[in-house]
This record gives sequence, structure tokens and C-alpha cells, in this order.
Amino acid sequence: MSKSRSTRKSGQAEIERLQRRLSELEETLRAIRGGEVDALIISEGDANRVYTLQGAEHPYRVMVEAMNEGSATLTNDGIILFANPRLMEMLGIGEEELIGKSLRDLIKYIDCDNIDDLLKLIEKKPTKVECTLHVKGDGAVPVYLSFSPLKENGFNGVCLIVTDLTGQKRREEQLAQANESLRSEVSQRLRAEEALRQEEESLRQLSARLLMLQDEERRRIARDLHESTGQKVAALCLDLTLATRQADLLPPSARDTLQHCSALAEEITTDIRTLSYLLHPPLLDEVGLRSAARWYVDGFTRRSKIEVNLNLPSRLPRMHQDVEIALFRILQESLNNVHRHSGSKVAHVTIASTDHSVTLQVEDKGRPTAQQSQRLTDKQAAMLGVGIRGMRERVRQLGGKLEIHSTHNGTTIKATLPLRSTRENRESA
Repeated sequence: MSKSRSTRKSGQAEIERLQRRLSELEETLRAIRGGEVDALIISEGDANRVYTLQGAEHPYRVMVEAMNEGSATLTNDGIILFANPRLMEMLGIGEEELIGKSLRDLIKYIDCDNIDDLLKLIEKKPTKVECTLHVKGDGAVPVYLSFSPLKENGFNGVCLIVTDLTGQKRREEQLAQANESLRSEVSQRLRAEEALRQEEESLRQLSARLLMLQDEERRRIARDLHESTGQKVAALCLDLTLATRQADLLPPSARDTLQHCSALAEEITTDIRTLSYLLHPPLLDEVGLRSAARWYVDGFTRRSKIEVNLNLPSRLPRMHQDVEIALFRILQESLNNVHRHSGSKVAHVTIASTDHSVTLQVEDKGRPTAQQSQRLTDKQAAMLGVGIRGMRERVRQLGGKLEIHSTHNGTTIKATLPLRSTRENRESA
């Protein structure tokens, strides 16, 4: 009887304890739903674990609720205990669907072997990874996850910050597209520049060919004038001389006409000889630049009445034909510019050579031919006429350098050419 009474009392006590426990759990759930207590019950088999979030959430609750990045508090094994509104918005799910879920259920891909290894790594130090999160509707959000160990008031867990990379990825794609467009534009521009360079090279080759043909044509015309037309005019002068010796038999008017024709024939002979020599002086081929330059300067002085001081080395070695022709043409054009443009009454011509180069310099004391005290660019030099452009092209084709310097005191033209073979000069150019 006593044993039965004791059993009933023990059973009654257990029922009362279970009722109190049930009452406590109901009160706890009510408080959680009403927001009065921050806690979460996690079922683990036959037992339950209750996590209170007051210690873990309190230090940063106000901040994380309003921040623009997703934030969550996790247990050490990856269970989500708390999530701010921004994280829920990013995932497209509510609090009741998110709280209590494992991080494994949300991460589609992460830069580590598995979540367990990641969580173990987080216990030692903060960790950052980039991955993709599942969102409602089978979507995906590229995110940057920043994990930090969280220890507060006896709570050991993990603080998670989730940064949405959608905008950044979009900007990266836009930047990649812009870079690709820029690369395409640069490639097109490089192709256009290469085409332009090839066209310029073709024009230089054409210009060199034209200069060479011009020199050959001048040489041919000079030879024809000297050997054909000049000989005919010389024969005419001879016949007129013979006729003049018998002029006593002619009327006075006929004698005067005959003498006039004879004088004109002599002048024509002189003009043809001069023109022939100017087109291509035979001295240039026969004895070289030194003699041809002296002959040309003497004739220029007589024709223009401009005093030219010629400074030549005592010995000037023979150079390649292209080099001597180029220097002679530059000398011609420079002195012609002095006569036509500068108004100077004096000019200085200097020719000097070294073992590797030869230099021709022509100076005048007249008015400048371009902006004062300024070196002439290709465009400015081109404005002076075809002659200057021809000089530049001759020098360029031979791998040399042409300088034009104009000041209040006059203009100086200086051409420097290397003493190399024609083929080497052209390949260098």
C-alpha cells in the first residue's frame, strides 16, 4: 500500500515537472514570436538545443539591421541564428525560411574543399571567399562572404557579412566590353597607322624614283643640248662666220643683218652651253663635286651679282654619284633661294668632309624666309616651295639630315650626308 502510494507520488511529480517544462517552452516560444526574448530552439534527434542571441546580437544589432550589406550570425557548425533584412532581401526569402538553415543549403560554390574545412578555418582567423548563393526561384547571386569568429558573453559563433557582387560584376562586364571595344578601336587605329605608314613609304619610294628619273632626264637633255642642238648651233655660227667674211659683196643692210645673226648665234651657243651645264654639269661626272661647285658658284656670281664666298677643303675625295648629285642640287636650290627670296647681297658656301660624312652649308644675310628665330618644320619648309621639299627628300633618301634655320641675321641651310654606298643609303632610309 505504501509502495503504491509512493509510485503515484513519483508519477505525479514527473507529470508536474513535464508540465512546468512544457509551460516554460511554450512561454519561451511565445516570447520569441513576440520579440521579447532573442532565442532559437534547434532540434537534434531526441533532444533540443536553445541558443539565446542576446550576447551575440546585441553589440551590433542596430548597425546590422540598417546596413546595406547582408549580415548573419552562425553557430560554429554553420547554423544560421540571425539574419538582417538585407540578407533576406538578397535571398528573396523570409525570416522563418532562413533562420535555422545551414550555410551548406545556401552556398552553391565556394573556393574551398567543403564547408566543414571552411568553418574550421574560420575558428582560427577571419576568412574571405567569393561564391554564389541560391535565391528563391532557382536564381543565383554572386557574393563576397566575409567570416569572422564571434565571441561575446559566453557565445561562440561566427559573424558573416555578405556583399552582393551583382553590380560589381555588371560593371566588370561593362568594363570588359569597354576594354574590348577600346582594344578593337586601338587595333583598327594601328592598322590604319600601318596602312598610312605603308602609303608614306610608297610615296617616299615614288618620290625617290621621280628624283632619280629627273636627274636622268636632266642628264639626257643636257647631253642632247650639248651634242645635238649645241653642235648644230655651232655649225650655224661657223657658216655665219664664213658668210660674214664675204659680206663686202652684200648691201649694207644685208651686212648688218648678217652680223646681227652671227651675234645672236653666238649668244644662243653660250645659252645652250650654260643651260646644258646647269641641267647636269659634265664636271660633276668627270672630276667631282669640288670643281662642279666652284664652276657653278662663279657662274652664279656673274649672273646674279651676288658675292659668294666659297670655302672648300684643299682635297675633297670623290663620292658616290648619288651623293655628289644631291649636294650639287642642294647647292643650286639654296643659292637660287638666296637670289629669289632673301634679298641678300652676299652668301657663304662651305663644304667639309670627314671619314664618315660630308656637309654642305649655305648662309645668307638677307631677310628670313619663315618665322624668325625658329627652326623650320616640314610643313613650314614645304611652304617655301617645291625646291625645299626636293632637298629634304634627297637627303632623306640618302639617310642624311637637312637643317634650315632662319633668324634676323639671315637663313642657314645645312645638309649632312653619310659617305656610304647608294644601296646602303637607300636601305637605311
